[in-house]
Amino acid sequence: MKEINNFQQDSDENLYQEWEQFKELLMKCPQHYLTKMKEVILFYNGLGIPTRQILDSRGAIPSKTAADVKVAIQEMVEYT
Repeated sequence: MKEINNFQQDSDENLYQEWEQFKELLMKCPQHYLTKMKEVILFYNGLGIPTRQILDSRGAIPSKTAADVKVAIQEMVEYT
């Protein structure tokens, strides 16, 4: 759980690598009791500013639903 809460993007990894790493952390701790929105917020807040700006180009991430954010992330991942 600590790894999930302290998630931070490595400077040498792209969005795809970070998204896969974050999903693996969630799978390692299935009893984390985080809401889908909290998962998204932890991931987003752990990203570097340039990566957040790329995601925000799809619309302000913090104002979207968790499902919409996951779709936006997945779409961006497919193009990185």
